[in-house]
Amino acid sequence: RDISFVKDDISSFMKDAIEADEDEFDVIVLDPPKLAPSLSSLDKASRKYHALNRDAMNLIDKARGGLLLTCTCSAAMTQKDGGQYFLNIVNGAALSARRRVTLLRVSGAAPCHTQSPAS
Repeated sequence: RDISFVKDDISSFMKDAIEADEDEFDVIVLDPPKLAPSLSSLDKASRKYHALNRDAMNLIDKARGGLLLTCTCSAAMTQKDGGQYFLNIVNGAALSARRRVTLLRVSGAAPCHTQSPAS
């Protein structure tokens, strides 16, 4: 199979790929920029993370499955509910996509990334 690296607006790219119903992927790395820089933006960011993960799951090969590496660098997202909040969003995206997921690993920020005590 071919390997491709795509640089594009991810929302538009995934929407077009889903509508075309041609491309499916074995591996997707979903690493968006910080969508929730503070607690006040958490609701809006949650909806965006849900949509991004749902669309990515819809592009994973349906017959063979694949791997989705999904990330967030938003401290407000990762520190809420002891880190469970983001996992719940990913799980909700899987339900919306009607895909079964298996969590392989949860990683945190590197030691050089500080955590905000206000989050």
